[in-house]
Amino acid sequence: MANIHEILGKRIQLLRKKAGLTQLELAEKANLSLKHLGEIERGRGNPTLESLHNLSVALDISLMKLFDLEVNLLTTKMTEELAIDIIQSASPSDKTKILKILTALTE
Repeated sequence: MANIHEILGKRIQLLRKKAGLTQLELAEKANLSLKHLGEIERGRGNPTLESLHNLSVALDISLMKLFDLEVNLLTTKMTEELAIDIIQSASPSDKTKILKILTALTE
């Protein structure tokens, strides 16, 4: 299962794309380095509260909206991308379990 850093990173990436911004444009607007933003989006960075605030301002959304990670509020595309990320990062045995679950759901 994806950890909170990965989920938040994916959320920021999707919000950035929805806003029509490149990583460089968002990094500049949020006063972050391009490298740091990339790490955050990949779930490898550990953003400070100030960085998260700057990102929310740059994306023109509230911090509350930035952290709106409820699955039922995700768009279909966001859900598909998150599911793909979870599958890709799963162990081989977990991938087999995921396939069994998906097969059972579609029968």
